[in-house]
Amino acid sequence: MQFMLSVLAKRQTTALAELGPVLGKVFKAIASFDFKRVAALFTAFWQLFGAALFDTPVTPYKDSIDMSRFELVWSDEFDHGFDTSVWQGHYVYGADDTQLRDTAYWNREQVSFTEDGCLKLTVEYKENGPAGPAYYSYGMETNPNKNYSGDHTGYEQLYGYFEIRCILPKGEGINPAFWLLTDGMWDDDTDGGVSGAEVDVFETNTRYDNNNKEFGSVYHTIHVDAYGDAHKSENQGSFYANDPYNTFNTYGVEWNKEGYIFYINGVETARTDFGGVCEAPLYLIISVGVDENIANNTYLPASMTVDYVRCYQYK
Repeated sequence: MQFMLSVLAKRQTTALAELGPVLGKVFKAIASFDFKRVAALFTAFWQLFGAALFDTPVTPYKDSIDMSRFELVWSDEFDHGFDTSVWQGHYVYGADDTQLRDTAYWNREQVSFTEDGCLKLTVEYKENGPAGPAYYSYGMETNPNKNYSGDHTGYEQLYGYFEIRCILPKGEGINPAFWLLTDGMWDDDTDGGVSGAEVDVFETNTRYDNNNKEFGSVYHTIHVDAYGDAHKSENQGSFYANDPYNTFNTYGVEWNKEGYIFYINGVETARTDFGGVCEAPLYLIISVGVDENIANNTYLPASMTVDYVRCYQYK
């Protein structure tokens, strides 16, 4: 058993440890004649079994977040376009700048807004793009410590609940993400995640395997200790959303002195205090990364459609 645990990833050992408690909940639900709950828990049990053995995704089944503990302190509903006092390009230095990020150029031409007030970040191949024939995408941030527009003040927050509601772009080679970051993450002499961390609220696998096990799922990750040789990370596992390429889902993280708790549609998926919990304010990033697997994508152009980003603080 000890050898088995040593070769499994942390997310797999967590799934293995949760099998017993879920089975106990099954028996309680049977005793209560709550057969809808029984069916949901049986699904969770077998998915956890698969996650423990094969690192496959799980449908969220834990407790729902209690939003009565929070109050909304900041949001962008995207009803008024691209607010340069809050947002600017992530690694893109100005409204007209173009930067190569992995396999695509990032440029603000890839940003648009729908009539009903949604942000769209679109991945596509352009013959006549700003950098010539290539794939194009975009990433945007609220970092208050950089100013490329002249009126940028940004937004960052220490602790609370952070949530995005969006529809994901479909197909291989695309990595939509909502993440939190602080400039302290780049410090070479770090102390785990205490003075700086990267909290990936969600992102997606860019390559679907032959049996599509990752299709329709997202994963959560914590990164600490800069991005050099000392870098460490912990993946919390993959979890299914509800038809995420056609339907709005919410993805959130609750962050306090004790740790991070991740949610999909308000249902807990994972929790951790990996690296030591960050004690510095974090800013927000929305991005759609592109890698070499984009060559297999048959759904382009594809857009990440964002209804809102909301930040809550504890009451």
